[in-house]
Amino acid sequence: MPPPRSTFSCRAGRAAEPAFPGHGGGARGETRSRAPARLAAAAALVVLLVWALGCGKEKPAPAPGSGETPGGQPAADQVVVRHILVQYVGAQGTTADVKRSRASADSLAAALDKRLAAGEDFAALARQYSDDASAEEGGEIMPLQPGETPPDFERTAFALKPGQRSPVFESPYGFHIVERRNLERVAAQHILIRYRGAKSCPDSIQRVRAEALALAQKILERVSSPQASFPVAASIYSEDASAYAGGYLGSFMRGKMDPAFDQAVFALRDGEISGVVETPYGFHIIRRVKEENVRVCHILITHAGAEQPEGTQRGREEALQRARDVLFRVQKGEDFAALAREYSEDRNTAKNGGRLPLVNRGQMVPEFEEAAFSLRPGQAPAIVETKFGFHVVKRLY
Repeated sequence: MPPPRSTFSCRAGRAAEPAFPGHGGGARGETRSRAPARLAAAAALVVLLVWALGCGKEKPAPAPGSGETPGGQPAADQVVVRHILVQYVGAQGTTADVKRSRASADSLAAALDKRLAAGEDFAALARQYSDDASAEEGGEIMPLQPGETPPDFERTAFALKPGQRSPVFESPYGFHIVERRNLERVAAQHILIRYRGAKSCPDSIQRVRAEALALAQKILERVSSPQASFPVAASIYSEDASAYAGGYLGSFMRGKMDPAFDQAVFALRDGEISGVVETPYGFHIIRRVKEENVRVCHILITHAGAEQPEGTQRGREEALQRARDVLFRVQKGEDFAALAREYSEDRNTAKNGGRLPLVNRGQMVPEFEEAAFSLRPGQAPAIVETKFGFHVVKRLY
């Protein structure tokens, strides 16, 4: 879910951050009394996209002025910061539980600045001392655009370079310390194996930690095989809400995940799979993926017993042979679009030559996704089986 709206910000909420692996909600473990409400709000934002082929819609371009950019990246005129706010009686937006004087607030802010300079963790100090609503998220607030915050805050935030921290400064809301964040992002898939006693583990899971570790190690061995499909394995084994999207978590910045998860995923290169990583939620196997989208077309051949079989009576083997015959004709040089219009049983795409909307990771059923992202533009089409039947898949770009 997105970092909270800041006490002093005039913006409405915008794009959501990916859900944290382990509970399908916020990006960290919960603190303070507002956590249950945040988790409920986060649950409403979780989108588990198991694509019924041909029924989905291409994600629209961001609305003008929304502040979003394609791929979830902050716009060029935005900055991402975290901050600590120390308020005092009489400051704008101060709640009734703030009792300190301006002098005391100034003194506390100066002391926190010294602790940060000595190497203490910014997020931990923000959670403990900040009077802003963002304290629960370690001071993280949503990407800022010009004109959204008081002038003193805006000038300071936009003047900082990534990784820089401001000295203490004052605005009508109190004393601030602001740190501009590095915008390095990764995209990842993961498999989560829970155990009794782990954070957010449902009562239905009774395995102990040692059993969970042994299972995670077996799954790691399986997905490390060159023939294995990570998103398919995630859909089968993962006990996180993201299993329905092949374990895909979207893209996120440093500091948004549990520290152990964060360290593991940022150490990987695109396509690499981690070892077993433990967090308070259980054991994870993480695969870093390239944040990309592809354009593919397909010809679907259904069979009796498949999902949405369109009334066909053919058996599975007959459907497979039909798909092979279509593939052979494509390989002989016949036009893919013409064959799709003639043979594809995905009625929504057949009329367009089998062309699908732009595909992002986590949108398609895992088997189809693996094929779509594994093919290279111009490469010979492949046959892939999903719960819908057999697909002849061709990547356009």
